[in-house]
Amino acid sequence: MIDFLRKYNWLFPQLVLFTLVLGTIGFYQHGVLHDEPLTWLSSLYLSLQLFVMNSGGVGEPIPLTLEISRFLAPALTAGGIFLALWQPLNQNFLLFKIRFWKDHIIVCGLSRKAELLILDHLKHEGKNSRIVVIEPNAEHGSISHMRKKGVIVLEGNAIDEDMLHKANILKAKVLLALTNDERINIHVAQKATHIYNQFPAALVPNNILQVVLHIDDFYTMNVFKEFHEKAVPDNVAFRQGGSKMDYHVFSIYQLAAIFMIDNFSPDKYVSLNDAEDPAAHLLIMGDNLAAQYLILEAAQMYHFANLKKTKITVVADDVQLISSRINSLYPFLDKTVELRYENTNDFFVDPCPIPCDEISLCFVALDDDGKSVYYSRKLRQHLFSQGEKSKDSSLRSFNRYADFEKSIPPIKVLLPRNTALVNIFKDVAFELKALNIELLNMDDEVCNKRTIVDNRKEEDFIAKHIHYEWARSQAARNKTQLGTMQEEWDKIKDSQKDSNRLPARHLFIKLRYVNADLTDMDTGEELDFDTLEESVWDSIARMEHNRWNAEKYINGFVRVDGVSDKNLGNFLKGNLKCHWDLVPFDDLDAETQAYDTFTFKMAPVIAHLNKKRILKRKV
Repeated sequence: MIDFLRKYNWLFPQLVLFTLVLGTIGFYQHGVLHDEPLTWLSSLYLSLQLFVMNSGGVGEPIPLTLEISRFLAPALTAGGIFLALWQPLNQNFLLFKIRFWKDHIIVCGLSRKAELLILDHLKHEGKNSRIVVIEPNAEHGSISHMRKKGVIVLEGNAIDEDMLHKANILKAKVLLALTNDERINIHVAQKATHIYNQFPAALVPNNILQVVLHIDDFYTMNVFKEFHEKAVPDNVAFRQGGSKMDYHVFSIYQLAAIFMIDNFSPDKYVSLNDAEDPAAHLLIMGDNLAAQYLILEAAQMYHFANLKKTKITVVADDVQLISSRINSLYPFLDKTVELRYENTNDFFVDPCPIPCDEISLCFVALDDDGKSVYYSRKLRQHLFSQGEKSKDSSLRSFNRYADFEKSIPPIKVLLPRNTALVNIFKDVAFELKALNIELLNMDDEVCNKRTIVDNRKEEDFIAKHIHYEWARSQAARNKTQLGTMQEEWDKIKDSQKDSNRLPARHLFIKLRYVNADLTDMDTGEELDFDTLEESVWDSIARMEHNRWNAEKYINGFVRVDGVSDKNLGNFLKGNLKCHWDLVPFDDLDAETQAYDTFTFKMAPVIAHLNKKRILKRKV
């Protein structure tokens, strides 16, 4: 009812005006009827008094117009008082309710990604969800929808400590800073930290507040990944058990790039298994942040059994912008991939400066959905006209399916976050599919609880086992105590967790190399790892070392000579990003070479623990 009144608040003044007119006419008619004529001004005055029930007691007979107005006027007065009191009373009730909540979620900023994340959480958790949103814009169009879903929305600024107190942050489990301004997100995290330091007595012992921030800035993200966790309060004397704040940062653009790179790997479309196979060749169109992350993630993940550097051609309007940005942030990227930049106008010429038949896969990441559709279609046209393989595959596809759905290479379009045109014209996606062009929306693919809050659980399941087996071997070698898997995982920084997630992601490329899949299917022939030939194990080890080299170079590591002092070595790796194994595979010692097969050898055990199986692919 309240939502209805908010939606149709324009109706209230019109009803008041209608009642005034009706009452004025009614009093005038009543005076004529009883031979006590009134002026129109006096009738209006009496009509106004109806709203405070001060003039409705008149003698019979009463005209219908006056009868209606003398009941409607006080009803409108009562309704106005109710509406005036409802908001503060309801707000106080909600604040009282939140005071008794524990382990709830606080969302700061009702951005598009926040909405999708909340809806996904509600979908999986249902009525058990306890979510508080702090939103400064009282006119936000989604507030009413969120309230209908059972979400408590507090109108205010999240960088105001009073608002965080009202949301009961000291008892919360997760704080999500998801505004579209990363400076505000950082400020929210700072305010939350300040509150935890101010009120140590109010903290629940052993409470861990997970603070998740949306950050796009490269340098800020690195700081959070290196120093992601801190015990609170800062004063040790006032700490309640193991209370701490666990900070996690993410970029929606990086998550979208990870999704694209993992789901559309070139080894799914062309053979990259043998030394005779050409290098994977990726074409990325765009010069924005999404394109930058596509380049980065491809450089980290695309290391195949043919052991050749992946080629990446970047087609952009502003080549200088993206090349200078990439070179400044990742100066050693050329050690991992062959990177080439082409201006958009220079690329779409005849003849094309790039051998089109070499391209394995295309990604389009532009800032406008109309531009994305236009250039993805233009790219298919250009590949068809300039590449013999593309033309042949397209014609074969047309002869069989009456369209170009099987044209090579496939084109995957990462739509911008402000997508609107494509949502209006749904047929666009179907038409482009007939050209083997797939449209994917960034927010829809990655703004969910599994990806942002749960940190991609299946991927982390593998990563945790990889790290735990390494920690076990280190504990046995150094004769130190080993904790549980979760304890060992919680000890390491976010940057170190990422170092375990990368081989977990790359495991699927290695499995495809041996024609196998990690699946939850009950039927099928399991892969016997003992039957793999020595040459296969050698290729897997070399693939892994190439991937590891790329990871280290991209994260700013440099090669130094090895040191005999183990503590110094750990310091160099952990604090100065120096490593002595940044060398070709053949220059490694035998023990390190063998360790590069470690992740793959663990695959059957990890699959079993995850209630999955590794099955041979049907040829």
